[in-house]
Order: sequence, then C-alpha cells, then structure tokens
Amino acid sequence: MRRASRYLQSAAAAAVASIGLGVLPAAALSCSQIATNFHRPNTTITTAQSVPAGTFVTPAGQSITGLPQFCRVAGFTTPTADSHVNFEVWIPESGWNLKYLQVGCGGFCGSVSYTSMGEPLRRGYAVAATDDGHQASGVDASWAVGHPQKVIDFGYRALKETTDVSKDIIIAFKSSGARRSYFMGCSDGGREALMEAQRYPRDFDGIVAGSPANYWTHLFTGFVWDQKALAATSSGDLSQADLNVASNAMLAQCAGHDGGLSTDQFLNNPPACRFNPEKLSLPKDKIEAVKKIFSGPPGIFPGYRVTGDEASNPANWPAWLTDTGNPANALQGLFGDNYFKYIVFPKSGWTPDTFSIEENAHQADVRTGAILNSVDPNLSPFKLQGGKLIQYVGWGDTAISPENDINYYNAVAREMGGHENIRDFYRLFMVPGMAHCGGGPGANAFGQGVNGPNPSDASDDILTALDKWVEHRDAPDTIIATKYVNDTPSQGVAFQRPLCPWPQFAKYKAGSTTSAASFACVKPDRDDDDDHHGHDREASNH
Repeated sequence: MRRASRYLQSAAAAAVASIGLGVLPAAALSCSQIATNFHRPNTTITTAQSVPAGTFVTPAGQSITGLPQFCRVAGFTTPTADSHVNFEVWIPESGWNLKYLQVGCGGFCGSVSYTSMGEPLRRGYAVAATDDGHQASGVDASWAVGHPQKVIDFGYRALKETTDVSKDIIIAFKSSGARRSYFMGCSDGGREALMEAQRYPRDFDGIVAGSPANYWTHLFTGFVWDQKALAATSSGDLSQADLNVASNAMLAQCAGHDGGLSTDQFLNNPPACRFNPEKLSLPKDKIEAVKKIFSGPPGIFPGYRVTGDEASNPANWPAWLTDTGNPANALQGLFGDNYFKYIVFPKSGWTPDTFSIEENAHQADVRTGAILNSVDPNLSPFKLQGGKLIQYVGWGDTAISPENDINYYNAVAREMGGHENIRDFYRLFMVPGMAHCGGGPGANAFGQGVNGPNPSDASDDILTALDKWVEHRDAPDTIIATKYVNDTPSQGVAFQRPLCPWPQFAKYKAGSTTSAASFACVKPDRDDDDDHHGHDREASNH
C-alpha cells in the first residue's frame, strides 16, 4: 500500500486550506523527527537516527561495511494484544533509486535479518525486515506455546504489518512513495515470498522466492520421516563413510552423462540420473534408510537425492540429516521436533513416535496449514496486477527438497492453463550443485546472497533481472551463476554456468569448461521430460 500516514494527510490538508491551491505534497520529516511526528495505529517507533556512511554495527553485534548514509528507523507494531512485531526500515539519505525491497527471514525467524539489508541499501534501495513477531533463535519454536496470535504473526501477519508501516515511513521521510516494490527471501523467506504473491498480490511488483519452505506442514513431516529412517538403522545413523559411498557411486554413474562435465563434483541434471540405491555397497538396513530419504514420505513430500558433495560437505547431509551419530540434533531433527512439539501438539508430550507419519501430516494441515502454508497455485491476481516472480533452488539442497519447487511450479501451471501461460510472469531456475540458498560445489553466486562479478548486469544478478523484467518486461532467459575459488570472491572466478528456466537445463557444447558461453540451455529429451514433469505424482502442493 502507498497511503500516507495520518500525519501526512493532515499536513497536506492544512497546506491546501491555507494556500487555497491544489493538493500539495506534505513536507518531509527529518530522520529524527520520525521518532515523534510519525503516527500510525498500533505502531511505536523506538529508533530514528541518521547513520553515517561506512560501517554499521547492528544491535546483534554484526558489522556491515560499505554502507551509504541512511535513515535507520526501528520500531514495533501490535496488531493484536498478544503481538509484538519488530521491524527495521533503512532509507538512503541520498541516491535513493525510488524502489523498496523487503527481505525475508529464515527458520522460525525470531530476529531481524540485518545482514540481508546491507546489499540492497548499497544498491540504493529502501529496505525493510522483520523478526516475524517473536524473539527467539531460528530453530526454537517454544515461543508459540499459548500464543496462537504469534503463530499467525509468524505465518503472514508480520509480513503485512512490516510492508505497510515501512511504506508509510518512506513516504514520511521522502514525501513520496516507492515507485517499485520488491520482496526477496530464501527458505522461510521463500515461503514468505510466495505468501506475499498469494495473499497480498498487490503489495509487490516483483518477488524472488528462493528454496521456499512453502509446504511447511509436509516439509516438517518429512523431517520426522528422515529422522525415523536413520534411527531405524542398527547404528542409529549413517556414518560419514556411508555418505561418501552414496555420493561417490552417484557421481561415478552420472557425472558427465547429464549434460555436464565428467570432472564436475555435482550432477548437472539430476532427473537424468537413474540411480538405484540397492546397488550401494552398504548394509541392508542402511540401504533402506537411504531409500527412504531418497523417496520422502509417500504422498506427502518429496525426498532428498545425493547430487554432489552433500555427503562430504559439513553444511549438507551432515548438518541437516545425520549430525555424525545423532540425527535428532541435526537441523532437520531440531526443526521437526520444535514444530510438532510446540506448534502442532503443544503441551502434549509429543515425540516422533507418538503418531504415524500420515497422522502427523494430517494434524499439521488441520491445525496450522491455513496459517503457515503458501501453496495456493492460483497466482492470477498477482499476474493481473503485473507482478513478476522468479523462483530458484539448488539441486543439492538438503534442507528443502528441490522437487518441492518443481511440484509447486507445475501446480501453478495446471491451475493457470499450462506452462506456456505462466512464463510471462513466473520462472523457476534450478541451480546444479548448489546447497540450501547458497554454497555447494556448483556455480552458486548470482545475487541471491553472494554477488556475481557484475551485480548491475541483469544476466549476472537475480535481483537486477527481476527489476529489468518489471521495468521493461524483459524476462530472464538465463542467469549466469559464478563459482568463486573457495567460494571467496576476492580469490577470483573458478567457473561460470548459465541457469536456465525450468524445464530447460544447461548442456555443455564446446569450448572452455570454465565459461558459461560453452553451455546452452536445452530442453530435456522425451524420457527426461517424463521424469521432469512426473515428480508431483507422489506429493502435490494442494
């Protein structure tokens, strides 16, 4: 919304009455004046300060460098008696590009994502973020017990509160609203991004949704499924050696045969890899665990394949699934337990063995699905107001199955008349060799958290590509992703690959193996196409 606050409306009316002319813009408030002169129902401003250019140390102690001078406004809103939604909005004091960007959160949120605010501010955006209405660590959901309104705040209301108050503050400071508004987030932030497109289709002109946890109820049911699958092995887990066996076997069979290079430490086009876990040189009980993790709970949520370094990279399978001998302390286990223990079945003594997987999914849907899930495939209102949506996910994501993204994209296509009918406003990019939101052995930097070499180039940066699509109706046919040496930009570029709009994938043609120009986006062949479009037979998004 781009409405003025009560202060601005009264000021504009007074100007008209005293001068006797047409409507004039209200005088802008100075940054410090926002603390006392900005008024909005159920809103308290706690900080309004001009921050000098350079390094800003956040309240959480993080140092964010290279920032322009900006007006920092912090506060909270109380849409209900049990709500306390913290927000921050940072506005460039000069050089504003007339655009607003709201960034998403991660996990169960619980704090403002300051580190996500720095780069948009450097680019000239006014940027805002929220803690989603509670204060806790990202894996802790104990705040939800006895606080159903806070669960609603987390689900969607804090997003809307932050959007509205931030846009009002921008008007108060700049005397005009943002010309364009964008939302960008990954993981829970991706769920929030799709929530915005579905629930508030008029609030944003463009949205970037990364690896969305949009099917929250079934995703977290899948976490419990994986935890139980590992616990059922004789050792109670998969060892690092077991993970290496699975990863090496997958790469040996498929690397270089899926459009990529034989030297790739990741699969270029995983659906083309017909790998049978039964052939793994592992004990039968561990093979069964791998098969269950690969499949996911049937009819509920897709599973997780080994497509590269998931086994050896500590940030992938070890962090999310196995935790070196204690799956309950891996991230999937922690998230699943916290969700069911504190949000779905509070004060019940729930454990992973209390109910069947099917009953967990059913009760999660009934009790929280309408609040937390953003799976509505009808994006017609968003499309009709001119909205553009770019979605991305790493094929090596061990937090949220990448097939979930394909399922939702296909569901939208079915709802809205086919894949060709949605390409003019919605595109999905699968990222070979990328882990959850970033990292991994593939080309993993394209402006979603780490910039490529040319952030102002739409072919190299996902936010710039979105802006160009909105402003000039120039849809991204490719986005160039960069792999830096040791994932460190200062050490130089290792290689680049084009990301292609689904269902296309990048295939090596000829030339330098480190150049994106040596790859071309192609459609899968008939067999692969059947596989590409068949993922949602086992788990639909609606």
